[in-house]
Amino acid sequence: MKTQNNFAHFSRGGKLSNPYLKFTKVDAETAKKAFTPQELKQIMDMFVYFDKTGNSTIKRDDLGFALRAIGYLVTTIEIRELGMYLDPKKTQILNFEQFITACYNVRNRKPNKQEIINALKIFEKNKSGYIDVKEIKSIITKIGDVLNLTEFDIVISEITQSQNGYIKTDDLVNLLIMQ
Repeated sequence: MKTQNNFAHFSRGGKLSNPYLKFTKVDAETAKKAFTPQELKQIMDMFVYFDKTGNSTIKRDDLGFALRAIGYLVTTIEIRELGMYLDPKKTQILNFEQFITACYNVRNRKPNKQEIINALKIFEKNKSGYIDVKEIKSIITKIGDVLNLTEFDIVISEITQSQNGYIKTDDLVNLLIMQ
C-alpha cells in the first residue's frame, strides 16, 4: 500500500507552523510536461467533469474533490493552502492552468519530515522513541483530517508493533513520509 502523509497536520492542534505543501512556481506548460499523456487525459477529464458551467473553470471549493478523484491524497489544510496560492484574488474559480499547477504541486510535494517528527514526539512516553498505539489511534481517528478505524488499522499494520502495544516513532514517521 502506498501511504501518503495523512498525519502531517497534527502539529500544534492541526495547524502547521510552516506550510506542509511547499508550492513550486511553475507555468502550466512546464507542469503539463511532468505528466504522461494518460495522466494528462485523466487530469483533463476530471477538470471537465467538475466544470459545471462549461466555461472552462471549476469552483475553488471543488479543488479537493477533483484532486482526490484523480487519486491524490490531500488534507483539508493542503487544499485550503493550495486554493489560496492559486486564487490570491479570491475569485473562487480556477482555470485549467491553475488546476494542472495544483496537480503538479500535489504530485511533487515534499514532506516536512522534521515537522512530523516534532508533532509525534509529544505522544512519546518519557521521550522513549515509542508511541502508544491506542493513544495515537484515538487521536488520528478523531482529530483533524481523520482516518476511519479501518484506514488506521491498514496504515498501522505496515509497522511492526512491539508486543507491549507501542510503535517506534521513527517507523511511523518513515511510513508517513513514504512517497
